[in-house]
Amino acid sequence: MTQLPLFDERVKTAPRSPDVSYIRRSLGRLLRLAREAEILPWSEAETASWEKLFPQLAASLPADEGEALIAEFQGELARLRSPAD
Repeated sequence: MTQLPLFDERVKTAPRSPDVSYIRRSLGRLLRLAREAEILPWSEAETASWEKLFPQLAASLPADEGEALIAEFQGELARLRSPAD
């Protein structure tokens, strides 16, 4: 009678690299939504979440591209949060 191993000895695979084109499209979609909005398109909780996630996702892109997207996204949020004239 053979005994089953106590611990799983699976071969660990290397973590997959992020799909840069998918991230780029997703960030572009968020930015386009913010650009076209007249008021915040998300609840305050969702907005706070995107404020944290957007830079984390943009870090997967080339540095200059990511920084430009982050700056534009933050600018759009500032515009949407400013009081209406």
